[in-house]
Amino acid sequence: MAAAWALRAQTAPARARIKLDTERVIGDIDPKIYGNFIEHLGRCIEGGVFDEGSPLSDAHGYRRDVLDAAKKLDVSLLRWPGGNFSSNYNWMDGIGPRDQRPRRLEMAWGTVEDNRFGTHEFLEFVEMLGAEPYICANLGTGSWQLAQQWVEYCNSKEDTAMTRLRKQNGREQPWRVTYWGLGNEIDGYLKS
Repeated sequence: MAAAWALRAQTAPARARIKLDTERVIGDIDPKIYGNFIEHLGRCIEGGVFDEGSPLSDAHGYRRDVLDAAKKLDVSLLRWPGGNFSSNYNWMDGIGPRDQRPRRLEMAWGTVEDNRFGTHEFLEFVEMLGAEPYICANLGTGSWQLAQQWVEYCNSKEDTAMTRLRKQNGREQPWRVTYWGLGNEIDGYLKS
């Protein structure tokens, strides 16, 4: 008897029904879900969003065509300095006069980073894009102190060494960056 039931179950066609109800609203979608990121990898930044001296760039080095294309994507949140790159990035290398910034061996991709696109350039690009910035602090080779100083540099309005440095580098008012990532895909053995 069980064999006959199993035989009938195998021969019966499977039926499924899917109903799409486009009028049903469950809730609002937070626009930040449409965020993106840029990283110092390949031509994403150098030759991508930032290309000094290119006829496609403005006077500050930002590619006008890339900015226009990104605006059409309606990017709400932009993360930088990226993923693996951020795990070896010293944010202080990317501030101050561009021609005085140190060139460093970049450990994630095995390239030389010229640091011409740094904090000020990223935050200016985000403002032009009309997005919110999301900065990822280096907790790979960096420290909590460096991360705290970067937050202070970007966000504080108090008279401190970091805010004086920001002002010296041409930015009077803080950017008030809301979103900060503490490291990139941090994993490994943790002592308890």
